[in-house]
Amino acid sequence: MAEEICTEGRWPAARLSIKFASPAAELRKEGFRRDAHLFLDRLQECASRLPEEEKARCGRDGVAAEISLKIDLSEKLVVLYRLFKYCNMDFHIFTGLLEILQRHFSDCDLLVPALQGYELAREIQRFLGVPAVECIYLKGDTGERLLMSGSPDPLGFEGIMEATARHYQERGGIDILAPGAEVPMFRRGPDGEEEVLWMQVRTPLSSK
Repeated sequence: MAEEICTEGRWPAARLSIKFASPAAELRKEGFRRDAHLFLDRLQECASRLPEEEKARCGRDGVAAEISLKIDLSEKLVVLYRLFKYCNMDFHIFTGLLEILQRHFSDCDLLVPALQGYELAREIQRFLGVPAVECIYLKGDTGERLLMSGSPDPLGFEGIMEATARHYQERGGIDILAPGAEVPMFRRGPDGEEEVLWMQVRTPLSSK
């Protein structure tokens, strides 16, 4: 069943959507929801202290962060569809969420079907290790293309991270981008540099 945790009253700074896709997930649902509420309490408290310039960067109705998850224990998967922070705040959303997921679903893999932002990619690598890239959608001078795992052109996560870091170093650093933006990633191959439009990655939640 799908569940939208109502945040407009108690947690107006957040939007959290969870889908429990298997009956087994229901057995762990209450503990997870309890911890999710505490997580939202901390996020809301932090958002309430934002300076005016950061509040102005928030989404519609002052939403500072959006998170969308699916939990499917029959497939041993936690699917992170969306984790987006609109502004700079003194609250580490990914590590707070990861702590809860590892407490309740450490026997599962984390699957991110459409990873776009460099900052989230760095956090996944830092806290869970190097994930497997299952597919990647690229845009270069010669057009757009989809690469799948097992193709002759290898899909290397570490290579993407190194190419992205080099891309921004050559242009004055990552600080040139607007706060809260999904910082694009890049890949260098035989045909030159290509922008990573998205990639699907997977890694065990028990890593590290």
